[in-house]
Amino acid sequence: MKMSDKSLSGSSSRVSSPSVEDDVVTWLSSDSPPHTFEIEAIDLPTKSVVVYADRAEVKRVVTTRLPKGTNEIILQNVSNVIERQSVRVDAQGILIQEVQYQEIPLDTITETEKVRALEKEQAELEMQRASIDDEMTSLRKRIEVMDGVAAQIASGPPSPSSPFSQSSSPPLGTMARRASLSTIVAPPPLSSSSSSLGFLVNDDALTNLIKFLNFYGDSVGQMRKEMREKQKEGERLSEQIESLERKISQLRCGYEYDSVKRNISIIVESDAEKDVELFVTYQVYCASWKPTYDIRATTASENDQPSAVTLCYYGLIEQNTGDMWKDCELILSTATPSLAGCAPPLPTLAASLHKTNYQRQRHGSSRRKQPLSAASEEDMGFGSFDYNEMVDAAAMHRLNLHSSEENSTVSPMRHLDNVACTCFSVPRAVTLPSNGIEHKVLVAQIELACAFFHETVPSKCSSAFLSALVTNTSHLPILPASASVYVNNSFVSKTMLGGVSPGEEFRCTLGVDPAVKVEYKTPLRAHEQVGFVSKSTLLTHEQMVSLRNAKVGSAVQITVREQIPKAIDDKIKVNLISPEVKKGGEARLNREHNLEWTTVLAPGQQKDLLIKYTVEYPLNETVAYRTMHG
Repeated sequence: MKMSDKSLSGSSSRVSSPSVEDDVVTWLSSDSPPHTFEIEAIDLPTKSVVVYADRAEVKRVVTTRLPKGTNEIILQNVSNVIERQSVRVDAQGILIQEVQYQEIPLDTITETEKVRALEKEQAELEMQRASIDDEMTSLRKRIEVMDGVAAQIASGPPSPSSPFSQSSSPPLGTMARRASLSTIVAPPPLSSSSSSLGFLVNDDALTNLIKFLNFYGDSVGQMRKEMREKQKEGERLSEQIESLERKISQLRCGYEYDSVKRNISIIVESDAEKDVELFVTYQVYCASWKPTYDIRATTASENDQPSAVTLCYYGLIEQNTGDMWKDCELILSTATPSLAGCAPPLPTLAASLHKTNYQRQRHGSSRRKQPLSAASEEDMGFGSFDYNEMVDAAAMHRLNLHSSEENSTVSPMRHLDNVACTCFSVPRAVTLPSNGIEHKVLVAQIELACAFFHETVPSKCSSAFLSALVTNTSHLPILPASASVYVNNSFVSKTMLGGVSPGEEFRCTLGVDPAVKVEYKTPLRAHEQVGFVSKSTLLTHEQMVSLRNAKVGSAVQITVREQIPKAIDDKIKVNLISPEVKKGGEARLNREHNLEWTTVLAPGQQKDLLIKYTVEYPLNETVAYRTMHG
């Protein structure tokens, strides 16, 4: 398929000269054949990349010297995931006549020759590696021989009881000399140590030993050095062989599943020989990004350091487009890219009452109902039997599966549809290889205003949790994403942030604060009978919560949450005695009918909170408590 675009013909160059129309007529009247320049797209420098939720827009720079007249610039082997209708070309000083996207069938003979050349190179490398393996085997054997000789020398000369001494008879002259010497001195029997000592006392033997040790040290050291060098060389060859194997496999798979070559043809007219610069922009799929954050909180310390929260804004970028994005300007966008040149049409949004189509008449009519999806009986394997219920159940199951698949294939940033279109520029040049691995880049580091507070649910956990009420004082929106929380440079936990616009507040949990102690004491319960006419049972519940601020230089504000029973039966009456709930006071009942008691603890202060309530219910009745959610 081909795409032509003549509207991108360097408008700035045409308006810069009053005689552009005359120049165009002169250029078009030239009968000289076009000059062709073939450039590999992968070799072009990348100017900038705009990454969207499901694709990326890549801008590459073509710099060349063009002769006067018609010229054709062919960018060969562009990405195989290119959006063919997204190609744009911008240039100054030349007239762009035509831009075409081309898909050309691969020349199987040429491509097969490429594979054969790579296989030949792989075979040569394997021969070199085999030769190195042989040399390493030879060196290893030589070292083993030298080590064996050294071990034999270290063990000393053979003892008299060795098989060699027993099997060999000394000459008669030697025996005679021994007999004559025995009349003079009767030497004691030699042990193995004395035999070795006698061996070393001999000057010639000692000289030979020193020579051997020097030779052994030099030779074995050199051989081991050669072994290490050969091993490194073998590892390098193995890496090259593995790289060639991957290239060969990729080429073969590419020929099998993608048998076309993608080019971009650009035909331009130049009024003179000059150096030109063209910007080629196109969109590619298999690229995406999502946000993530680091929340770094610094709490107040003894030296009155102000409390602050730093939000580190990161982008996780993944691309598998087949192109290397090297040293490029990177922009992360929440917008939805469009190929059209005008605003999209807006259809009518109709509202109607939902009607359930899945109904079955259990009695009366026996007319067969049609299943909810287009699943036939043959597809379900039921043949011509009257398995009406089974068909409908299978159809419902298939419908649910289809709905689940739709939900599971949602774009990773589809939840950002309601967020205003925002672009985040990465402040430094970035290199992103095409490997399908997430790369983390820093977008911005923002100082946000915040207020710290503590909260605890002592009936569930006797710990005080530090939280922060943060205001987004920056001009950047915070997108829904995960965040890693650090307090005073220590990792605490991971949390999820919702969408926060500039100027809005959000709440962030910062983990347990060990400097605030919470003690949940054993409750006191008392039952008594009340009433004169109608007898009732009155349960009095007292709960003491002890709080202590172990910090020396700062006060803390803490909110204690405790369940207060909510009567859902008219015969049960619940009365909160302590604390007193009033408007503007420290204590209140939230919409879940739970007590929230907020108090301030001075440095080193301990405070006891008494929570007391009564439950009155009819005599000889039992109150059952159950947890209600929502």
